[in-house]
Amino acid sequence: MQGTERRKIAPISAGQRPADLSDAEGVAYGVAGVLSGGDQVGDTLHAHATEGFGRAGFAELAYPIGCYQLVNTLLNAHDMPVPE
Repeated sequence: MQGTERRKIAPISAGQRPADLSDAEGVAYGVAGVLSGGDQVGDTLHAHATEGFGRAGFAELAYPIGCYQLVNTLLNAHDMPVPE
């Protein structure tokens, strides 16, 4: 899977879904949004993700999202400021 184009990063950083995401990017965006919100990936989204990325690819997508959540939780627990 290729990375996301830089022009698509700004809307994502602002909490908005870019209108021109590819199918794969849209599925990845959906999975990241659901997991970042603390919810379970529903059956339909899970099916799209495993169909598009395979089971291993889905795991490779979910892993960094989980790592981000862990680091975020630890930084918030210890009131760590955002680095400048």
